[in-house]
Formats: sequence, structure tokens, C-alpha cells
Amino acid sequence: MKASIWRALMAIGMKFHHFAEPKPPRPNFKIIVPSRLSPRGGTFKLVFYIPDSYLSAPDGYRFPVVVNFHGGGFTLGTGTDDARWASTVIHQVEAVFVSVEYRLAPEYPFSVGVEDGTDALMYLASHAEELRLDPHRMALSGFSAGGNFAFTVPLMLLDLQTDAGKRSLHEPSLQQSSSRLNSRPSTSHLNTSHSHLRTHAGPSTSAFSSTLSLPRPDLENAMSSSSVLKLSDLEPTALEIAQQVPDLSLKAIVSFYPPTDFRSSRKDKRATNPAPEKNLPPMLTNLFDESYMHPSDLIDLCDPYLSPAAASDAQLKAAYPDDIILYTCEYDMLNVEGKEFGERLQGDNVGKTVHGGEVKAVPHAFDKKPNPVRFPKSADRIYSEACAELRRVFGGRSSVEERTQLELSKAVERFDDEELRRDGDTDALIGEGGTTRSERELERETRWREAPDITIDEPPSDANGVK
Repeated sequence: MKASIWRALMAIGMKFHHFAEPKPPRPNFKIIVPSRLSPRGGTFKLVFYIPDSYLSAPDGYRFPVVVNFHGGGFTLGTGTDDARWASTVIHQVEAVFVSVEYRLAPEYPFSVGVEDGTDALMYLASHAEELRLDPHRMALSGFSAGGNFAFTVPLMLLDLQTDAGKRSLHEPSLQQSSSRLNSRPSTSHLNTSHSHLRTHAGPSTSAFSSTLSLPRPDLENAMSSSSVLKLSDLEPTALEIAQQVPDLSLKAIVSFYPPTDFRSSRKDKRATNPAPEKNLPPMLTNLFDESYMHPSDLIDLCDPYLSPAAASDAQLKAAYPDDIILYTCEYDMLNVEGKEFGERLQGDNVGKTVHGGEVKAVPHAFDKKPNPVRFPKSADRIYSEACAELRRVFGGRSSVEERTQLELSKAVERFDDEELRRDGDTDALIGEGGTTRSERELERETRWREAPDITIDEPPSDANGVK
């Protein structure tokens, strides 16, 4: 009952959050995915946001994809909560954005969410050809609890790839299949002629194989409907037929203010916040912990699927991509453990390149304020900054200015300060007239301030660009 009440309140808050201009996009379509990792079986949804070029790109082009996990303490939230982040990704990275609507606690406690996230990643890689995705240009992102999944899903994937025996793929039961097929969402709003939907002849090779396929022009026609398209599985692949883990490559992890270590108590975490009044209230964090880590006497707080900081250096090195984009919030009980995790990842034993850093003077989830009037400029900039890193790791170009633009709104103690200094030295004189990067930043900030009808967050007095 408590979870239901909080979910309703969060839904109201997200409506306010999405009301501010510019309004975020609606999803383009959804796909229902079967669980193959959770012993409980069942299904969950993938929510798709696609770039404008998705329907017009050449047939052979495959888009990078960002697989996202929403926040909400493993207990609240939906796959559309991060629509503003999705909008930034599809417009600035030109990647497909897929939000995983993983199943929530307390109905689905640990480790169902991690299993759903891993299932989602494998499903997208297996069906990359049909969905026009590049399985070797994939990234994970997440906020708060979802940021935890961005770090735990690769660990579960690694165990599957190395046949560690902690989890195994299984064919969904026929009973689940029958139930799912009988309750398949209606597509009556679609024109079901051959020009819109094409059925595949021949017997199904999997209980979850699809009878529907949507070529590109048909998908465009379907998405012109006011209803969101919902599909069941696409053509069966080795994942469905042989329970085979697909070949894929993670290029980056983007994690915003995640919990990384449940081995320490909430009391100890709260004591680390220099502004304790900005902590989430105990009644909320207690709900999260009691819902997700249930039954508590059977939960191992040292399980890396729960506490990624409990994983060995060897596991982290093998499971994670070279580039990690991690943001923590100074006024957040999760800040200290997040910073420690980032510093460990970039240490010699793990050897990752960690971008982002501690955002000064902001609380947990500062980018999700239920403000119907305006979206904070600092939140807009942190999203754009992260997208500049994604664009770079996916093979595009991004400048140091783009990768440090948050500092025009907030001071940031960065993990990669030395790297940015080196890149900044190279980038310093590329502007017109031989201007330095700091001079160009000052000019750009002046233009923003003088622009009519635009408001921005005040830049911090101690942060005037990259140090």
C-alpha cells in the first residue's frame, strides 16, 4: 500500500516535471520482452525513443543505442520518467534510446530488476538487425537506483558470458507463453493490411517468436497513430532458439547519483552529507530498502549484483567498458560512496577512464524537480555534457567545451581533470581569431545572458570554466 501511494505521488511529480518547456517527447513505440533470467518468469516493456533520422537512414546503417534505467529506489517510477534525458540523447547523439520498464519492488524484489536489465540488453543485441541497432555501439545509463543497474547489469552479463553459473538463460514456460499471447496488447488502431503489417509464414520455433514484422515504412505509418505501438517479440534468434548470449559491445556507462554499496548502513550514509536536511526522508529510504532487499535475512549485502563496489577489481575490469561517465551530488547521502567507486574505477587496478564528477551544492535528483515552469539549466547542461562524451565514444566528435559545459552553471570536482587539462591545451586556440577556450566560454555565457526570454541558473562564483 505504501509503495502504491508513493508511486501515485511520484507520477504527479513527473507530470509537473514534464510540463515545463520545452516539453519532452512521447515514446515512439514499446516492445514486450519475456524474462529469461528471473526464475519468476513473466514479461516487461522496453520503451523506445528514436532520432529523426531513424526512418530515413540508409538500409545498411545501424544506430548506436543507449539502454536506460529509471530511478525510484527500485520501487517507484516508469520507463518514461527520463524523457528529457531521452530527448537529449536522440537529438545530440543521434542514438536510439531504450528505457527499460523493469519490474518494481516490493512485488519484484532483488534481483529481478537486474535480471530484467540484463535480459533487455541481450534482447536488443539479439534483435539489432530488425531494430536497426549497432550491437557494438551500446551504452547503459541510469539515475539513482537505475544508476545502480547501469553498474550491476554488466556484472551479470559477464557472468553469463563466462558461464560463471550464478544465472542461466531459460526458455519461458508454455503457461507463461500462452498467457502472454492471449493478453497481447491490441493493435486494432493499426491498419493491418500487408502495406502496414506483414505476417511470417511457417511454424514458430519459439514459444515467444513473433507473428509480426514492421519494415521501416510500415513502422512510420504505425507511429503516426495517436496510440503508442506495442509489439511482442520479433523473429526468433539464437537467444530464443538456443538460449545463446548474443555478441555485443558496451562502449560506455552513464550513471547519475547511484547507490553503489549497500554494505554500509543508511545511518552512516546520512552522516556523510554536509547538508543533512537535504537527505531523502527515512520513511522513503526505509520503504526502498525494505521493498527491494526482501526478505532481509536472505539478502547478501556483499553480492555485486546489489553492491557493485563489492565486486573484485578483476570483475570490474572485465565487465565494464573503458569509458565511465559518473555524476554524484554533493548534498546527497550517496555522494561519498559514489566518489570512492569512481576513484577506484580509474585506479591502476581497474584502469577505466572516468568522466564527470561531484556536482557541487546540489541534492540527490536535482535534475528531476517537479517544476512546471522551467527545466533547470544545470540539468540541461549535465545531460548535454554526458551526451558529448557518448558522441565521442560512439565515434563522433566533441570539444572540451561541450564536455565541461556544466561548469557554466555549477562547480564540478572532476574525476578526469588532468585529461581535460591536456585536451584543453590542444583545444585552446581552435576558435576564430585565436581566442582561448576560457575567452570563448565567457563570450558564450554573455550571449546566453543577453538573449531575450531565456533564464539560466547562476554560475557559481568559484567556477569560471575549466580550472
